[in-house]
Amino acid sequence: MEKFFIRWAANAVGLFVAAQLPGMFGLSFPEGLSEYFPGQVVPAWAVILLAALILALVNTFVRPLVSMFTCVINFFTLGLFSIVVNIAMVFVTSWIMQSLFAAGFITFPAGILAALAAAFIVGVINSIFNRIF
Repeated sequence: MEKFFIRWAANAVGLFVAAQLPGMFGLSFPEGLSEYFPGQVVPAWAVILLAALILALVNTFVRPLVSMFTCVINFFTLGLFSIVVNIAMVFVTSWIMQSLFAAGFITFPAGILAALAAAFIVGVINSIFNRIF
């Protein structure tokens, strides 16, 4: 359980850093109106924390299944297909966020570069957190 909270914190830091970099190809976490709480504006920091929680849950439950089904492709590409899996997990997170709020933080297909950059930054920060903790 402690490892999950560390992963959640690493995702939050990674998404925050990715959103702060200039020219992130449309990666943003705007304040927005929630569909479930009409008239309530959700602050950007809360959206980042929720996106980090959803990304941690997606990486915990969905990613192992996707990795299992794509292990042959990953073997033949010498592990490079895992980048595609990372991008897909960021898109799944954005899709879930889009169902919770009016808009997700990445649009398809214009956001492929943003998803790649976000997946890379979150992955690097996750590896740093894993080494420290």
